[in-house]
Amino acid sequence: MFSRRRTAIALLSTGLMLLAISAAYYGYVFVAGTGLDRLQVSDNQGEDVLAGFQGASSVDGVPNSSGPDPRNQTLYPGVFLSSRLWADPRGTVRLGQENLDAGFIPLEPGAGLPGAGITQASRLSIPAVGIDATVEELGIRNLQSSREYETPKFTIGHIPQTPNPGTDGNGWYFGHLESIFSDEGNVFSRLPQVPELLQSGEEVFIITYAENTAYLYRVSQTDVIPQEELTLYQTDNSQITLVSCYPRLKYDHRLLVTAELVGYRPLTTEV
Repeated sequence: MFSRRRTAIALLSTGLMLLAISAAYYGYVFVAGTGLDRLQVSDNQGEDVLAGFQGASSVDGVPNSSGPDPRNQTLYPGVFLSSRLWADPRGTVRLGQENLDAGFIPLEPGAGLPGAGITQASRLSIPAVGIDATVEELGIRNLQSSREYETPKFTIGHIPQTPNPGTDGNGWYFGHLESIFSDEGNVFSRLPQVPELLQSGEEVFIITYAENTAYLYRVSQTDVIPQEELTLYQTDNSQITLVSCYPRLKYDHRLLVTAELVGYRPLTTEV
């Protein structure tokens, strides 16, 4: 009799625990599904990048060596800096991003590079958020009644029917936010930080490496849409779109990060 009572108590406790876990999960799903519009950011200042390459008074929000025009000075120089630089304005210049003056040749934003597009990307990095991963072409997996692209494992997957780096059109790149059960990596785990940086007024750059050339893209827009609304579209300008599932533990939306080509840099060796 006592044994049965202990069994009943154990089963009841287990049931209550599972109920609590389920309630916590659905509570999280509800909260995670709200406020997705904060990831929708549009930046229409692409022309400023070209001006920055050609000797503007500041790069990445920081005055260059020639100094700002003294006629524009105020008593509060912090207004010239991104808020992330206020704590250590000298030590955090460029926030770890590659030095954009070191060999990158400017292009009109969105303009393709003549002769580019033959070589596939081998690597992609977003220095501002610490993303750096290899790129592989995605294959097609045959299902019983349909076909679909393979999911990239521990790498970034490029849709092979979309443009290669440097050419006109929209190149599509997919990566996992996380893969708790399928063990396929989390190369885009920090991708949701990109719209946060844009909202704070910072520029975010993406670099793709293809054989002997590095291509510099400037993020111009981020968006989040339901997974069933995702379609691969093409454009007349040269750009790339990164895609990842969102939000965590729900994965019913897709986070899109779009960037325009603004420069390139020849490489001495293949990356």
